[in-house]
Amino acid sequence: MEARSLTTWDESRLRVGLVASVVAKVVGLVVLFDWTGRALSPFDLTKSVWSRAWEAVIVALLVGAVVSYGPAIVPRTRLHLAVLAVLAANAISAVFADVPYLALFGTDGRYLGLFFVLDMVVLYVAVASAFRSIADWTALLIAVAGAVVVSLGYAWIQFAGYDPLPWTGSQFQRPFSTIGNPNTYGHLLSVALGPAALVALSSIASRRWAAGGVAAALALAILGISAVVATRGTVLGIATALVAVPALTLRSMGVTRRNALLALAGAVGSGVVVAVAIAQSPLGARVKDTLAGQSLEDRLLVWRGSLDAFAARPVVGWGPDSFIAAWPSVRPVEFARLVGPGLNVDSAHDFILHAAATTGVVGTLALIVAAVAFSFALLRMLPRRGTVIPVLVAALAGYWAHALVSVGTIGVDWVPWLVFGGIASFSAIVPGPSKRRESAMVVAVVGAAAIITIAVGLRVLDANEEALKARHTSDLRQGPDAVIHARRAIDLDPGRADYWNELGRAYGAADRWADAVDAFEGASARAPYSATYLSNLGRALAQLALAKDDSRGGADAAIAAARRAAVLDRNEPPTHLALAEIALALDQPVVSLGAAVDAILIAQNPNDPHYDGLAAAASAKVADPAVARRELERALASRETARLRVALAQVDLRQGDKAAALTNARRALELDPANTDAAALIRAVSGQ
Repeated sequence: MEARSLTTWDESRLRVGLVASVVAKVVGLVVLFDWTGRALSPFDLTKSVWSRAWEAVIVALLVGAVVSYGPAIVPRTRLHLAVLAVLAANAISAVFADVPYLALFGTDGRYLGLFFVLDMVVLYVAVASAFRSIADWTALLIAVAGAVVVSLGYAWIQFAGYDPLPWTGSQFQRPFSTIGNPNTYGHLLSVALGPAALVALSSIASRRWAAGGVAAALALAILGISAVVATRGTVLGIATALVAVPALTLRSMGVTRRNALLALAGAVGSGVVVAVAIAQSPLGARVKDTLAGQSLEDRLLVWRGSLDAFAARPVVGWGPDSFIAAWPSVRPVEFARLVGPGLNVDSAHDFILHAAATTGVVGTLALIVAAVAFSFALLRMLPRRGTVIPVLVAALAGYWAHALVSVGTIGVDWVPWLVFGGIASFSAIVPGPSKRRESAMVVAVVGAAAIITIAVGLRVLDANEEALKARHTSDLRQGPDAVIHARRAIDLDPGRADYWNELGRAYGAADRWADAVDAFEGASARAPYSATYLSNLGRALAQLALAKDDSRGGADAAIAAARRAAVLDRNEPPTHLALAEIALALDQPVVSLGAAVDAILIAQNPNDPHYDGLAAAASAKVADPAVARRELERALASRETARLRVALAQVDLRQGDKAAALTNARRALELDPANTDAAALIRAVSGQ
């Protein structure tokens, strides 16, 4: 039996359900995370699962709405073509990606692959179709403002050192609040600042003192948190707000000479006050360092690598959210020297460069065309009365400004898609269509879709939690328990390479090295761009070889795997160190010494004795002193340390050159007067 429905789409309960679903989805993307701390990725994965669950509900509601009211619920506008172009470009890029799973689901800890883009297109359609009144937008903006308030409160708790959760260890740590990273949290603050300030001004101008006071307090709180979060990109967001808010206020007041002078004076005065207020804050200190040329080199190196990644695959890129797949091949050699070894970069730190590297010319053009088309459409709507459109302008301006230096996160990257949907809605507002038919089956479809999607999402979250348990138990050398947790993670989500790596570590903790080899091979097959998994495979093979088990290729296979890792990520010192350690353990000191010296040349870190100690140990075992001398001199040409000088002195003695040995030992004492090896060598050679 058909249920009695409302007369028009504007009055439909389905439309109200869509509005409520969008509000719930967005609020969760801001405030939701795994507060238990049991997940390996407690922030973005939790938000992603939440978002996909509501995506299913929204799709079901949209299908029900189209069945009941016809396709006319979606406003007709050519702007849809820009959204379809972005979706198509990402889909094409995913088809040609080196790692399809990565392109579909996104990098661990980000989850911004093709399915995220599809999720955002659904959000766009829902907003374009369902948001029909000021009341709809008011509900959304109030809900988002409340979510921002919650995030601000949690940020203050973190900064004060009272966070009850284990990931905050010091009150001097930069707060990351509910977003999970201070840099991306700063992006959210950049988005929220302009709208809060604009609502404050417009409310006060219209003598709505309560609303104006609340909005002004929110804007000041955002500025205060921005100062301690100290994300440099927030400066771009603040500067954008200082320009956009007076301009939008001037537009609403009317462009006269008096109003223009007032707006200019307000902008300049506010800028001076803000600059003075943050000058002595952590944000001010970071800005000063940046202007002095400090703390900027790493970002420039990432941008250089991004351009190299684009040049390598200029048409369709490496795949959506697949920057990490390109990074090993484009990592600048200076990067490890500047920021230290072991840091992999999964974002270009600029939305245009990121699009170029991951989706190529096709995706970048589609993104730019969409951004320009929607932005111009929004600006053309400004003459309309009301505060919603100016608020959307301020939010979008803050987002794009900060995105020029941001890494991207699901907790913030919903913003342009929601605004795009609003623009589409405003650009083609017509009376909603009348009901054609409506069935009670719609409710059943909504419930079934939500249940299925939530069940799948819970499996993904459970897998992530099991992976974290496996990591902790492996670190404690509780091998059997670690294997159980890692196997559960893979059973629940077999596509994630990191879970296979945790299984390999678990088998290693249990001394089941043949099984560890299989697990590390599984990890490497799923993430062929990761040198870490290859190095771990080499270590597991080496353990088999040391146990006299040559069933997997013996020492040659172990060294071959480690060599592949060193070639794959040639500018990362740990890959060369892994090769050096494996070769030394397998009694191939020439290979070990060469790899250790390669690591020294890349890292150039005189404060880490492990590099020099490995080179010295390998050089002592090299049968040909000339080979040992050549490699040690290659290392000393890059950096001079007492440990390397002592090693060279010992090679001198093996060649019978006591004078050279004394010279190198004395030089070692000059570098390190407390070096007992150098002193002992001098006594032995000189007889003193």
